[in-house]
Amino acid sequence: MSSAATTSAPASSASASSGPPTYDTALRRIFGEYRAPTGVAQAAVVREGAQLEAVRAAVDETSDRLGRRIKFLVGKPGLDGHSNGAEQVAVRARDAGFEVIYQGIRLTPEEIVAAAVAEDVHCVGLSILSGSHMELVPAVLVGLEEAGIGDVPVVVGGIIPDSDARRLIDAGVAAVYTPKDFGLTEIMGGIVDVIREANDLD
Repeated sequence: MSSAATTSAPASSASASSGPPTYDTALRRIFGEYRAPTGVAQAAVVREGAQLEAVRAAVDETSDRLGRRIKFLVGKPGLDGHSNGAEQVAVRARDAGFEVIYQGIRLTPEEIVAAAVAEDVHCVGLSILSGSHMELVPAVLVGLEEAGIGDVPVVVGGIIPDSDARRLIDAGVAAVYTPKDFGLTEIMGGIVDVIREANDLD
């Protein structure tokens, strides 16, 4: 009995001290990190559709004016393991002519910022379905600012209430997409517009 009580006390203390801000970091330290394979590279390329062709033309024209192919980072921060939406966005961005960087799920804000810097991206897209958008998105925004690339636009997708979407826009997010924005090609067009605006191309 006393042995069980002695063993459980430290665990209880560790639980209490971990708290929401460091919970994912604590779990990574204890259990390590798993990177599941993604279906982005193997997905078939979509070719048809006047709307998609129009977005491709906008991507090509914008890339020409930027001097290189538009590069779009799709990030999945936090412990949310639902990758389907992020992968669909990454695949459609590739089909639309973007150069896409997608490193899988359960990334920290710091990892996303490091990838944005290393890849010299034109836009960062965050997919969050866990409800932790009001914690994770500002962390990425601050990280980008501290890394000297605060001018790189950030777009966010997820199950985000309208009131939170407005707060994210006020915090500096360029666009917020929710389940009602189900047209992937239309979203790609919006991301091109965000990149053009951020680079004073209009």
